[in-house]
Amino acid sequence: MITGKFLLPRQTQPKAKTLARALEQGRSERLPTLSLLQSDKSMLTNDQWMLLTNLFNYFKECPVFSIAQQLIRMSDGFQSSYRMYTSCVEQFLVCIYNTAGTYLHSNDELRNLSFDNRAIMLRSAADNVCCLGSVFIMQHCSLYSQDVFLNAVHRKYEKNSIDIHVWAADFVDSDIVLAKLLISLFDFSENNSLYYSNMSKDLTNLIHILEIQNKYAEVAWKYLLYRYDYCESVKRFLNLFIWLTSINILVAHARTRTLHVNDIDSVIEQTELTFIFDDVDEIVERNE
Repeated sequence: MITGKFLLPRQTQPKAKTLARALEQGRSERLPTLSLLQSDKSMLTNDQWMLLTNLFNYFKECPVFSIAQQLIRMSDGFQSSYRMYTSCVEQFLVCIYNTAGTYLHSNDELRNLSFDNRAIMLRSAADNVCCLGSVFIMQHCSLYSQDVFLNAVHRKYEKNSIDIHVWAADFVDSDIVLAKLLISLFDFSENNSLYYSNMSKDLTNLIHILEIQNKYAEVAWKYLLYRYDYCESVKRFLNLFIWLTSINILVAHARTRTLHVNDIDSVIEQTELTFIFDDVDEIVERNE
């Protein structure tokens, strides 16, 4: 298996960030988000605000956004050659997989699962985060409206695959915080049975996975009530389920494409190795 183009940096996990520090970092990402410093007006506890902030910062989309902006500049007037443009598209797609891998490694909930449970969850999480993250990024960067971009990805993944991508983008929430919360929630959606018929192992602690899902869903709901009125909160919360359903359809289709399967397998292998190295580091530290 080729893993050279998907390399996750070995890094020590940051300690819990203060809300102000995380927000300052979030603002530098130039995303249209609200000020989370107004948390005193919500039902969220301090721990939930910290979780919300951390989940927001786990998915680091800035490198992908930078390449997307370059693609848009290149497509305006199409001054660059098509070969240069398709090369940039390749960089963009590789960066999406790398971003998904970095997110998986950053999520402490996934990291702290038992070895067997983590291996099971990682397979579906890699697919879920990559597919949902790619739709989220392409929609917010307006790449679906770029004909030259669509033509380039049609050649790589076939038109049917991209048509499903474009359809799923219709359900992307415009609230950047909510969208990134959903990535974390979908990370723990255990749907291996849909795509991996040869998976023989079951989760040994399903209750713990459900508790994580419930924790993320509760934070998402309380955030909605803080940000919007009750009716709007209900609408957006229901739309999250429609969005998740559309991504499930996209993931199921993507699993039939060898190119995507190979790329996802590379992300999984690299992430598993990184987790193992981290486990070894922790054992060494405890024994020192």
